[in-house]
Amino acid sequence: MLLRFNVFTKISLLVLLLLIPVLSLYTYSNRESVRVIENEIQSGTTNRLSYFASQVESNIYQLSLYGVSIGQDSSIQEFQRPDFRGQPYERVKLSVSILEKMNLYNAASKWHSTITLYFPRTGDALSTEYYNTITYQEDAFTKPFSKNWEYLGDSFVWYATEPTTAMSDPRHARLITKISFPITHLKTMLDQNKVNNSGDPFLFNASQGMIRNSSAKTETISLLSQQLKDSKLGNSGGFRAELDNTEYYVSYIKSGSLDWYYVDYVPMQQILSPITSSRNLFYISLAVLLVMSIAVVFVIYRSVQVPLLQLVRGTKQLSSGDFSVRLRHSGNNEFSLLLGRFNIMAQRIQELIENVYEERLRRREATLKHLQSQINPHFLYNCLFYIKNMARMKNEKAVVAMALNLGEYFRYITRSENDVATIREELNMVTNYLEIQSLRLERMRFTIEVPDDILDKLISRLTLQPIVENAIVHGLEPQAENGEIRIHGYVDAEDSLYRLVVEDSGVGMSDEEIQKLQLSLGKPLDNNMGCGTWNVHQRLIYLFGEEAGLTYSRSELGGVKTTITWSNTIKE
Repeated sequence: MLLRFNVFTKISLLVLLLLIPVLSLYTYSNRESVRVIENEIQSGTTNRLSYFASQVESNIYQLSLYGVSIGQDSSIQEFQRPDFRGQPYERVKLSVSILEKMNLYNAASKWHSTITLYFPRTGDALSTEYYNTITYQEDAFTKPFSKNWEYLGDSFVWYATEPTTAMSDPRHARLITKISFPITHLKTMLDQNKVNNSGDPFLFNASQGMIRNSSAKTETISLLSQQLKDSKLGNSGGFRAELDNTEYYVSYIKSGSLDWYYVDYVPMQQILSPITSSRNLFYISLAVLLVMSIAVVFVIYRSVQVPLLQLVRGTKQLSSGDFSVRLRHSGNNEFSLLLGRFNIMAQRIQELIENVYEERLRRREATLKHLQSQINPHFLYNCLFYIKNMARMKNEKAVVAMALNLGEYFRYITRSENDVATIREELNMVTNYLEIQSLRLERMRFTIEVPDDILDKLISRLTLQPIVENAIVHGLEPQAENGEIRIHGYVDAEDSLYRLVVEDSGVGMSDEEIQKLQLSLGKPLDNNMGCGTWNVHQRLIYLFGEEAGLTYSRSELGGVKTTITWSNTIKE
């Protein structure tokens, strides 16, 4: 795995590292370009809308200024004198003069407007709208006038009074001036603004609707109008809106005179399309370059990495003891020569191992025989001392039982030269032993519960007897009350190991003593250590590997719990 990282993975990472700076630099450059253009779009849209709004406001301001200043005209001042009513000829002549002045103003103004003058003191009315008869109605001017222009469907209307303080109560006015202009003036300016720019301007009021240019996109503006209604608009600003899967930048400015919003919007993607096309072309080129790089890496993998991996796997198998490993190689290059030399080396090592394998097995077998022979005298001494004691006590039954058990024991030992036995055979031997001990210790009882599926499993011979003997001698005999020996077995499905557990209800041991006893099993045998359980532990390791052996812990019965662990595979 380390070799793979050092050779192949590093080459792959190098290819990626070469592409990443290019991709990062271009992405940053593209993002900055898009950001600059977007800012220019937003700034340009806002500036164009501001210029349009200033033109409209300028024309409206001229109309408003005229509505305020017209009351100062001397002709109008004279016309509204009450004593002037007795001169009909002069009044007609003066009214014609006033109308001529208003028409001259309309002719000079950019917007044609309708100007109507109401004279509350005389009850007269003059208007540039010749086709309608305008009369003064006192009850029509009872409410305060608005300071902003009012939208009446097809025109905007604004009122001025003389004096100006009468705006809040028109009944005290000497002169009321009504100025109106049609919305066609606004549409004309919207059309001109659209021709000169790339936007699509319109006027918007949340309660009164929209005023569009003549070629406006009705569906798009309707969707945008709904978003404007749902938004909280300030005096001016801008935002992005997505309409029909197209992103737009929307600018708006509130009119101080009309109480409407001047709105303009431009499609962002349409302007950014050249940059987007360039970006997509770059990404396609980068993808082609990446595919070519992968092809180069694949060739390197097949030519260099695969032979190296073969060599690494072969070396691992060789180091783990599999000297039959051979590497397949083809072609005529340096790696083929290297793999061929590896096969020759592995073959020679295998021949050397086979030459010493027999001697190693004989030496191991002799070690096992030596360990097993140490158990036989140990058990024999205990039995002979027991027979001697029973004979002194005239306990003929116990002597006979011990003698029979001793005979079965030596028959069990000499019956086969195998170093292993089945669990069933071991339990039969232990049962005989426990029956003899229960005769000697009348206060002792025992139970054996081992499932049938492990009775025919193999284990090293004379494994259980030394453990049971220690449980009786060191656990049960020192205590005065009745004692119990419990033997049970099970299969550990998690790690596929077999376990036999021997528990006693004896005096037990402290945690420190149990830990010390556990550590002593792995040390060399000395004069201060009992050889029975030590031999059992060592023989289990020799036969079944490092996972096998004895484990000590506290028992729920009060004494010591000894667990015997082994596997189903005997080491060759």
